[in-house]
Amino acid sequence: MSKTFKSKVFLANQEIHEEWERYYLNPRLESFYEGAFAHIVATIGAKKGDAILDAGCGYCFHAARFVRHGLEVTGVDFSPAALSAAKANLGKLGLSMKLQEGNLLALPFEDEAFPFVSCWGVLMHIPEVEAALGELVRVLKPNGRISIMENSDNSLHVRFWEPLLIGIKKLTGRRTPRRDIRSQGLEEWREEGLLIRKTNIDWLVSFMEGKGMRLVDHATGQFSEIYTTVPSSLAKNVVYSFNNWWFKRRGSPRLALGQILVFEKNTGLGSSAV
Repeated sequence: MSKTFKSKVFLANQEIHEEWERYYLNPRLESFYEGAFAHIVATIGAKKGDAILDAGCGYCFHAARFVRHGLEVTGVDFSPAALSAAKANLGKLGLSMKLQEGNLLALPFEDEAFPFVSCWGVLMHIPEVEAALGELVRVLKPNGRISIMENSDNSLHVRFWEPLLIGIKKLTGRRTPRRDIRSQGLEEWREEGLLIRKTNIDWLVSFMEGKGMRLVDHATGQFSEIYTTVPSSLAKNVVYSFNNWWFKRRGSPRLALGQILVFEKNTGLGSSAV
């Protein structure tokens, strides 16, 4: 079984989405997410009634934020289990949007179908990331904008915290996942088949420029995700608070784990990050 197929099968399971919900969608993160998505809407220049594609929408917790901003949202995900949960979640919230099953490697939309695209924390799990990026660009209208959130392989979290955790696991006899350094970033494969990539942001910007995209904004996301590994509630709350403070003060994105990048489809222009 190929890694790509194994990864796809694993991501289609409801269990991984429930795990992400526990880690990344708890109430202490709401302040950060609300600020981050308000920043995205403002930066891409979307107005009420504008159409946006949420690529890899999952349970639609984040897509719902676009709906609350008045956007006409289309969510696409290849997991029927995720889309079923998304419908239930949107129903509970009293919100509506279009949901469609589809793979980011072959999006079920015509060329230049959307003026705006968002892809939050999805590309990091796709082995063929170049093909997925190409599809996001393909369905974007000329002068349209894409928002991408990925984790950085050059962040302090990856450079210092993760090696510390790996060292502790080895000392205590626990298994550590395989990690490969590639041009696209640092790739880690879980035994179940899940790929977790910390992206080489310079590679991402260069690749997108080669697709006729211009970087127009580069903002910090979460400084760290240590809260997924520390055991105490107090330590978790400290990390949540620091992440929120870092985002609000517009701390350096280069130091942070989370990176929010906005690209504009404007062939021939160079990069000019704000």
